[in-house]
Amino acid sequence: MSETAQTPGTITEGGVVLVDPSVKSYTYTVNIAWSATLILLIALVAISLWRSARVKRALAEAEARRERMSNG
Repeated sequence: MSETAQTPGTITEGGVVLVDPSVKSYTYTVNIAWSATLILLIALVAISLWRSARVKRALAEAEARRERMSNG
């Protein structure tokens, strides 16, 4: 039987050494990816809300103009 030395952060399966994703070596990359995703998601929601308000305001103005034209 061959003995494989397990270092912290590795998992051995049938002699193949796999890196455990909970090791700090990927933490920085994962945090950057999550941060970028959250920033983009927040930006998308903010832009959508801003545009929705702008379109709603333009629609209200158009409807007011239409009412003024039909009434007078």
